[in-house]
Amino acid sequence: MTPNLVIVILNYRTPGLTVDCLDSLHSRQAEIPGGFQAIVVENGSGDDSAARLRTAIDQRGWNDWITLLPVPENQGFAGGNNAALDLMQSQYSAVPYVLLLNSDTIVHPGALWHCYDLMQREPRIAVMSCQLQDADGSIQNTTRDFPTPLKQAFCTFGLPWAWPKAFGWADIYHVSDELLRTPRDAEWLCGAFLFTRISALREIGGRLDDSFFFYGEDIELCFRFHRHNWRVRYDPAVAITHIGGSSSDPTRVDERLKNAYVWQARYRIQRVCYGRAAAAFVRACDVCALSLRKAKLFLSGQRRTDRYRSVSDALAILLKPLRT
Repeated sequence: MTPNLVIVILNYRTPGLTVDCLDSLHSRQAEIPGGFQAIVVENGSGDDSAARLRTAIDQRGWNDWITLLPVPENQGFAGGNNAALDLMQSQYSAVPYVLLLNSDTIVHPGALWHCYDLMQREPRIAVMSCQLQDADGSIQNTTRDFPTPLKQAFCTFGLPWAWPKAFGWADIYHVSDELLRTPRDAEWLCGAFLFTRISALREIGGRLDDSFFFYGEDIELCFRFHRHNWRVRYDPAVAITHIGGSSSDPTRVDERLKNAYVWQARYRIQRVCYGRAAAAFVRACDVCALSLRKAKLFLSGQRRTDRYRSVSDALAILLKPLRT
């Protein structure tokens, strides 16, 4: 029987968390009519992840529903997920839905069924997410507005927080607690849990944009769905636990390299979604704002502080060529 869902989990040096995630999925097969299959992409971790995952899958008797897909080197979030999507084309071409799921998540009872049922009833929803919670149960910010060039620039200079009455509309980071508890269509969703309609994904190209290596691919994906008149949905009626940042903590990714990836993604989003002029404008705003902050810290005698070093490091990254 063809499953109705394939779950893709990307592992990068998090085998223990990945096994915990799979363990939370193990008893959820009945939530999806026809069940589901999982593809675990071992994304070139360069450690013992592949061996540990293979041992866990074999020992727990999970081979009937999990495919372990090793790739030789780290292809980033988009590239790793695309490896699984390519495998789906050959092995699960008739599957209607795919869930892109972070390895540092625990799926709660009912989450898969609710998403499947809503997607069945609402055929214009291309992708949806549920409520994401910290380990203590607090709600994470799962949905945000698109970082249009003007909104991004206003945020760079802190205007939405300095003058919220005049510029609060430009705040692309904060979402109220009320909205986080309200089912609604959204602009973009956090990539930790993306329950996606395969037919919609194929209409926009069938893949994530793997020119994004680290961060930003979820924004670009949702941008493409909107451009093709598909709906992007957030529904907090069900939840998962999302630990967050596990594959990118300093023990796995060098902090300066991670910062470079973040800045690259910031400008690539602008270039891909809004054009080269937008990317140049936002970058110029960032250089100007960081230069002003550095000067202010220097003049106030804070030259030896961590904040001064952080601003200096960011400015040094921006003044060098970035692959965007």
